[in-house]
Amino acid sequence: MSDPSKSPEPLPIWFFVGVILLVYGLLLMASDFLYGVGSTVLASTRPCLWWGGVTALCGAVFLGVGLRVHAADKASRKEEQS
Repeated sequence: MSDPSKSPEPLPIWFFVGVILLVYGLLLMASDFLYGVGSTVLASTRPCLWWGGVTALCGAVFLGVGLRVHAADKASRKEEQS
């Protein structure tokens, strides 16, 4: 049988949430730049640009947290083995 301590450490859910939010945020910002301002009342505030930026920023934070948690888990697992 294979040794379970040798299996690769899975990535935390926060990593995947961060990737999804980052991609969505970038898509929202790109849509604002490509298609411009619509014909709604508050279109001049460019809500796609703002929400895209906020979503991308949150995605980057979640991505960083996920990678940091993964690195910490990997280090603690390595420390337990030695």
